Amino acid sequence: MGGEMWLEFATLLFSLGLTVTAAASALGLAGGAIISPLLILGLGIEPRLAVGTTILGVFAAVLSASVAYLRQGRVDIWLALLFDALDILGVALGAYMTIVLLPDVLALCMGAFLLYSGSRLALRVLRQWLRPPNNQDSGSPDQRGGIWHRVVVDRGGEAFSYSLGRRGLAVAVVGSFFSGLVSGMLGLGGGVMDLSLMLLLGIPIEVAAPTAMFGMLLTRASSVVAHALLGNISLKLAAPLALGALVGGQIGPRLAKRIRPEALKLAFASIVLVLGSLLLYRSLTAILGALKLS
Repeated sequence: MGGEMWLEFATLLFSLGLTVTAAASALGLAGGAIISPLLILGLGIEPRLAVGTTILGVFAAVLSASVAYLRQGRVDIWLALLFDALDILGVALGAYMTIVLLPDVLALCMGAFLLYSGSRLALRVLRQWLRPPNNQDSGSPDQRGGIWHRVVVDRGGEAFSYSLGRRGLAVAVVGSFFSGLVSGMLGLGGGVMDLSLMLLLGIPIEVAAPTAMFGMLLTRASSVVAHALLGNISLKLAAPLALGALVGGQIGPRLAKRIRPEALKLAFASIVLVLGSLLLYRSLTAILGALKLS
């Protein structure tokens, strides 16, 4: 590839990293599920290198957005640690299960979970919009019987409070295991699952999205190391993508502060429903195809 052609290609990768991660990080996501297919299908990059390059670019976005959200004061570090409690165990088991179990089975389960959580979240937001102002929801059942109370005050002095009961705490810890399992088995960051659970537990999206982003740092860092050791990362491709992701990771959190929480929740619910539908369709197709062959 000539110098001028590579410069155009690098500019394209930079723009891709910037735009995708700016939009994704506003919702507490990393954008890897969008970047990787675009590199493979749109730019014709070898899948092995596309995945490794995406992982490095996504780590840059997660790191950048986490710093921005920490500066805003909207990350609940204790909540992030709670949702990371069994993450590493799940990642290790997920990696092992790729050898002994069909990944399509787990993809099917995750697709069903995403459809369920996306539908519940969308319905909850729509009900809040349609409900009269003097008849707002007093919180999820788990919040009303909460034993773990949290108040997060951002740099602007705005306070966000929530509570978790015993059930909520158990869901968070067990959810961290399954989030790691999904990450180890399907190569996903786990942020979608963590954020879905946080929102279903009634945690404000102004805190949930930044905290889910911050919580992805550990799994993303370990993924970068693993793929680097396997030689799956091309620095020539990853450098412009990661640079764009670093910039996008700073833009996303600023966008999030300008968008209504309900709009953020609906946008996230829509993404979750689409991802869930795709996972269900692909996994069912693969499973039914395997059954026909047998």
